[in-house]
Amino acid sequence: MRVLHGPRPRGIVARIVPTDESSWLAVSPASLHFLSAVIPTGGCDLWFTDLDQWAVSGRDQEDWLDRFDRDRAMRKPEGRVRERFISSRIVLRRILGALLCVQPANLRFEIDEHGKPTLATPHQHCHFNLSHSDSALLVGTSMSARVGVDIEVPRSIPRAQQLSNRVFTADERLLLSQASEISEAARDEMFLRIWTRKEAYLKCRGDGFTTPARDYGVGLDGSLQLDGLEILSLDLPSPGYAALASAAPINHIRRYRLCRDDTI
Repeated sequence: MRVLHGPRPRGIVARIVPTDESSWLAVSPASLHFLSAVIPTGGCDLWFTDLDQWAVSGRDQEDWLDRFDRDRAMRKPEGRVRERFISSRIVLRRILGALLCVQPANLRFEIDEHGKPTLATPHQHCHFNLSHSDSALLVGTSMSARVGVDIEVPRSIPRAQQLSNRVFTADERLLLSQASEISEAARDEMFLRIWTRKEAYLKCRGDGFTTPARDYGVGLDGSLQLDGLEILSLDLPSPGYAALASAAPINHIRRYRLCRDDTI
């Protein structure tokens, strides 16, 4: 696959994160509370899972979700979309509950003025963010700094060029145009690689679209620092594109692939 590299946006510093941390450790829900005892408090933790492997029932909504999430679930279309939403909230609660040594159902969330969910007192020190695309779910957690994540499964973006005019910088639009000359697949890949980095950065900032997305570049390669945040593209255990942004230097990343007990 051909990779295109363009000019680095001004005001951005590049550095390489060690590559020996790129593998994903398979863990089961039953092992989460054991794992939490050995996870250091520094750095970032990434959690990936396929939502379709987690069967959900009406009882799950009562046992795992609070009223806010139950209401959100009921507003989703019946079927797979709703089931994936419920699964994503259950997985998130399992992860955060294990990290905090709290019963998952007892966790309480708040929504800030920009619509970003956070943990309520006394667990507000645990930062998290999640993103899902089709059945792929990515969760980022940190005990030390804000995080933002984004994930996209490979898909066609027929209006990539038009969308880029609204959210990409001139340099990023140039990269997309060059990729479009190769093939539609190269165009789609380039769009999603740039977009996941930009979305992760926006989510980490946590202040919504107060600054037009086309006013800042997020680059493509390595780890980039922008406005005090660090942005890093991620390798996934399945096809797709993803990125992490953190308000603290990304010196250490632990990566976990959450699986059913009978699939490990």
